[in-house]
Amino acid sequence: MANLGGGLLGRIIGGVVSIAVALGAYFIFFKGQEKVEQAKAPKVGECLVMTGSSFDADHKEVDCADAEATFKIVSDKGGCDEVELNYTISLGNDRSSGNVADLCLDLNVAKGDCVDLGGMSTPASKVACSEGATNTSIVKVVSVGKAGNECANGSQPLENVTRKTLLCLGPAA
Repeated sequence: MANLGGGLLGRIIGGVVSIAVALGAYFIFFKGQEKVEQAKAPKVGECLVMTGSSFDADHKEVDCADAEATFKIVSDKGGCDEVELNYTISLGNDRSSGNVADLCLDLNVAKGDCVDLGGMSTPASKVACSEGATNTSIVKVVSVGKAGNECANGSQPLENVTRKTLLCLGPAA
């Protein structure tokens, strides 16, 4: 009878060890994959073009001097200013599982640039100013200044308090 108890106990311990090894291997693989993806994620100071919708966005990394470069990464710690776009890169389909980057994106624009600010489900994009004649969501950057200043000539302020910048936006056409 003692052998039966020892055998059952041995099988239980063996099963527990097998489960522990499987969980350990899964955790190491998952964390390893997460570290690889973190290393590939865009870095602060780099510029992006966003594609897709705000709910299913993707990005393309471009040189900040590129005419398409709509956004510049200003933080990888989250806590974005209300005028910045929060962009989370995840491993899986679920935004809450395996987040590898929590980026804050600010507009990468200069005086004279025109931007289609998009809508609730469309990220902003740089466009030709001539498109503003038919699209009211397109604005022109009238000036770039420091937060706390005022915009002249009736242009609308877009103030980033966190980065201490002010964009003054007017009609594109």
